[in-house]
Amino acid sequence: MYPIVIVHEEYTDFLKSSIEITGKNNKIFLIGNESVKHLESHPSVSYIDIKKYTKLDKLQQFQNEFIHEGDKDRRTYMFWFLRLLIMYEFAKDHSLQSFFPCDSDNVVLKDINKFPFSSKNAFLIAKEWTPFNHSASIHSGLLNLDFCRIYEQLLFDFYLNKKENSFFTKKIEFHKSNPGSFCDMTIYFYIYKKKLLEIDNLMQPRIFDAQKHVFTSSYASSEGIESKNQYKLRFKKQLIKKDRKNNSFYLINKKLNEKEYIMNIHFQGKQKKFLNQKMVNWINY
Repeated sequence: MYPIVIVHEEYTDFLKSSIEITGKNNKIFLIGNESVKHLESHPSVSYIDIKKYTKLDKLQQFQNEFIHEGDKDRRTYMFWFLRLLIMYEFAKDHSLQSFFPCDSDNVVLKDINKFPFSSKNAFLIAKEWTPFNHSASIHSGLLNLDFCRIYEQLLFDFYLNKKENSFFTKKIEFHKSNPGSFCDMTIYFYIYKKKLLEIDNLMQPRIFDAQKHVFTSSYASSEGIESKNQYKLRFKKQLIKKDRKNNSFYLINKKLNEKEYIMNIHFQGKQKKFLNQKMVNWINY
């Protein structure tokens, strides 16, 4: 069984809504501080104190030596890098060979253990639409310990061992005068691009429950594997329709003019405000 793992430090209302939706069909391990502990009252949630991992010597060393290169505050970027390190230690503690990381602003709509992954590691990999668009996301993903080990080695080599990596440094230099940044998503993309492991791209639709299913990048995006303008939007949000007969949700692929059922909704950035009780009621009932 692949449990879902969410790392989220401080309680927010959207986290509660996320758990109510994702936890309907999935077992969740929630790693956070005391402010989120009460969410373990949900029958699908097991709470883990994040301090058990953030106090580890190697994670402390990383936090001390991390160099801030992004366009947001240092703590935000550092935490993005830390999350998978924390999940790696958690997985080893619980003898998990694989797990499904899930961002706290992302909801999983069906049982991920029934989904037909084609590889031991799977996440969303966008096309390189523009130079240095090195973007891969594990807001929905299947990862094993090999992936986590490689990620940790790359991260520590770059920040702690000061090992040169031209792929990383070129991206950092590019974003000094262009929008975007070097972040954890760059490392995921690097593992895919350099073929360090076989990766199943979850932006690629496949048949599941007798319907074409896909994972999506963002509630505010029409991007798909074929085009940055692949899915219909309404009011700058994904036009998600409900199939009440199958208790499922779908988008419309504009090019093919056909339904693509979705496994997740990612309420990224400002879209978090829509991850609320109204959304819970619409999806779960």
